[in-house]
Amino acid sequence: MLLSQVIHDNPSLTDFWALERCVSAEARKIPQEASAPLTCDVEPEFRCTPRKWDLILSAAHDRGLRARQR
Repeated sequence: MLLSQVIHDNPSLTDFWALERCVSAEARKIPQEASAPLTCDVEPEFRCTPRKWDLILSAAHDRGLRARQR
């Protein structure tokens, strides 16, 4: 799962925290048997992007993957 693709597919994103929710939601859509790690190939260009943005988005991706198992 490429971060650039998530951003491209969701042009209405207005801030980093909306992107975080979107990453989690996209991870929930990944089929159970598939393995799709998040690849942070671009840095989000939102004004409110925190310093450790990659860790935050990785955690959101992991939450989404865990949620799909329920």
